[in-house]
Amino acid sequence: MDVNDLPKAARLGFLPSENAALNFILRFLKSKNQDEATKMAFLKCVIILCSAVKSRELNNMDYYCSKAILAERVEMLILEEPAVSISSMRQQAMFCIMEMSRVDPKFQPLQRMELIQSGIFSLFSLPPNLENDNNRDIIRLYSQTVRALDEMLQGLMTETENPSMLVFVEITEIIMPWILSNKIFERIRALSTLCRQLRFISSFPELRHVENFKIGGNLMVVLGLFCMDGSYEVSSRASEALHYFFKFFVNQRQSSLKNEEQRCKLLKDLQKDFQSDWTTCLQYIVKFFQTFLNPEERATVIILCVKAMTAECKFKIWAPVEMLERIIDKPLPELDKVSDVIESIHYNLGFIRDLCAIQVIEKTLQELTQKYTDEVMLMLITIQDRDQDRKLWKILAAPAKGYDTLLNHLLMRLQALPFQDSGNPSKSLEINPVLAGRALNELLLDSSSKLEVEIFYPWLFMALLSLISFLVFEGGNQTLQELPGVPEYMNPVSCTIETLKTLICSAGYEYQVSFMKNQRTWELLANPEEYLKGISMIAKSLTIRSCWHIRPIVSLIFSILRGNEEGSLITALAILAEESEELRYRSVDMFGALLAKVKKRFLMAPFRYQVHCSLVPLMLHIQDENTSVANASRDGLFHAAKILVCPRFKSVCINKDMFTIGMTLLEEQKDKIPWFLSQSLSYFHYPQSGIRLAAVWLTTAYLDTDGTLLCRQPKIAPDCCTDGMSESFKVEHHSHVAVRVGIQCFSGSAHLTQHQFMQIPPGFPGFSSLLVSNRTIVFRDIHIPQFAKPFPN
Repeated sequence: MDVNDLPKAARLGFLPSENAALNFILRFLKSKNQDEATKMAFLKCVIILCSAVKSRELNNMDYYCSKAILAERVEMLILEEPAVSISSMRQQAMFCIMEMSRVDPKFQPLQRMELIQSGIFSLFSLPPNLENDNNRDIIRLYSQTVRALDEMLQGLMTETENPSMLVFVEITEIIMPWILSNKIFERIRALSTLCRQLRFISSFPELRHVENFKIGGNLMVVLGLFCMDGSYEVSSRASEALHYFFKFFVNQRQSSLKNEEQRCKLLKDLQKDFQSDWTTCLQYIVKFFQTFLNPEERATVIILCVKAMTAECKFKIWAPVEMLERIIDKPLPELDKVSDVIESIHYNLGFIRDLCAIQVIEKTLQELTQKYTDEVMLMLITIQDRDQDRKLWKILAAPAKGYDTLLNHLLMRLQALPFQDSGNPSKSLEINPVLAGRALNELLLDSSSKLEVEIFYPWLFMALLSLISFLVFEGGNQTLQELPGVPEYMNPVSCTIETLKTLICSAGYEYQVSFMKNQRTWELLANPEEYLKGISMIAKSLTIRSCWHIRPIVSLIFSILRGNEEGSLITALAILAEESEELRYRSVDMFGALLAKVKKRFLMAPFRYQVHCSLVPLMLHIQDENTSVANASRDGLFHAAKILVCPRFKSVCINKDMFTIGMTLLEEQKDKIPWFLSQSLSYFHYPQSGIRLAAVWLTTAYLDTDGTLLCRQPKIAPDCCTDGMSESFKVEHHSHVAVRVGIQCFSGSAHLTQHQFMQIPPGFPGFSSLLVSNRTIVFRDIHIPQFAKPFPN
């Protein structure tokens, strides 16, 4: 195509020389096998055309010639230049790219990156020492090529606007492999080029796409480490680049400073300390880490320092060790991607041989754990389950300093019941009680800090028992299936019981673990039907050999009953039930007194939940052989009914028998009936026969075909003993039957089989009510399931 073929508007205003340049370019693009003179003429014509387009009102190269095709041809000329020698062709082509960046349209991102990569490769791959050559023409030509590359990169960053940090990041990412090269001359060229680009952008008060600049941590570490390079030229270039890097941050992130006066002072200090020694650089690195880097960049700094410690050369290890040690000596600011930091420590620790480096990494892990306990614990559990590697747990369990803080944090997480999935992303990394117990177990397995364990033992002991109670006895199977944050492969009950074993052994009570194993305590604890029996075994184990912690544990239980400490009221009452009658009375009476002081409008959901948990135990203890305990239980039940706003239930608690109270409770709390029944199963093995009878009655009295309850008044009073059957025999007999029974009711039959009828104690309530309802009862061995928990609103 000839220039005369262009639209008239395109040719309008072009000088003859500009028309000739355009015509030459169009012919060059069609031709092949051009000589050096033709190529140089083509490059000069491109510069003339760019100047002509800039002076036109229609400042768009594509209107005259495709800018993309033109740039692609210029790039080819750059790449065709031999790497073993230097000529003016290379620098002239780079100037052309710079001129083209000043006219529209802007380069497409992919072509822009290719131009950057071609220019950098063309210069950096030249032979070494060209800047010190004996031939002055070569020195001059090399200097011109360096300047041409700088102007080309700056032109691509600006493209008629303020520099774009997106393009600067592209340039940095392309230069970075050359900075890390094993060849000193390549490192020098790369650092020098990066230094000049940093100086260029640091002079602008405003830059485009600053929010996309996320490599501050990478740059600061790389430049900081190279300040200690064995080559003076490399270290001096890195120090100079670091200076402009700091200046860039002061200008672009000045919101991190208090005022303009502070910014000006910092710039003056930087200028005063230009190309200072390593110690001064390190002080600025720590300051900028604390003040100017964002949380993600700070995490990158730590990750890169850890990775740099894997170097085989001891001299290269010293700088990252010193940098990381100075950073963690200060209080850690906010960090993002803590899990990535922990993963990096875990991966690289096995490759580090230097003792000082290992000590700094261990200290870093401990500092991270103190500030980001939940995130670190979650990541360590993930690593443990994935790689079966305990080395990071051993690091955390080793020092006495800070170990008590860890135990205290895990204790708070253990006590965070009931489970709640807040749905808030900012809280998604909080460790839940089950995982807190798992983390506690891992720490205790490697801990040598006996004193801290003994101090926290009563609280951890009761917190773990409360968690087991919630999972097995209070919470129900729905909780076990849908615990937020607990991996599917993890059994919450087994993990928590295992932690309890480890805790007891860590406190020096291995004999208690042996005793409880012989008594099948762990199996009992995991079974909702026998949970309270398991708790009774726990209580008995405390009396073996005069356990030193029995006094603080009992004291803590009273604090739980008073509401001064977190914990399961059910478990607290059950443990005291195994102690003296005096303790049992005091615990129930104290709990009733606590309920009496509570005002309904101030009742929080967790405490309301505990009140619901206490209804069945208090109701059953109305049958307690100790009159004081029975009266205290009735009073506590009255106050609980008052708090829960159950008027009929409250009225019968004053002077009615336990069975009337029980039926009224079931009528007013129908949605929680299955859960109440699951609690009563655990009292089938209670030492007192009256309480066992009440539990059996509550379990078997009111089931119909679909599992809901028939709230019917028993026809015969439960304390009647007909046909000479003693109450003791009746209770023992039916306790045995009820544990093994599942009840199905089928409409249409009006009789029981003789074998079935003979198993029913005469006058036993519930069965008499079912008989008059004209239904058949079928007994069979089944597994009694756990029931859903009643989360009160």
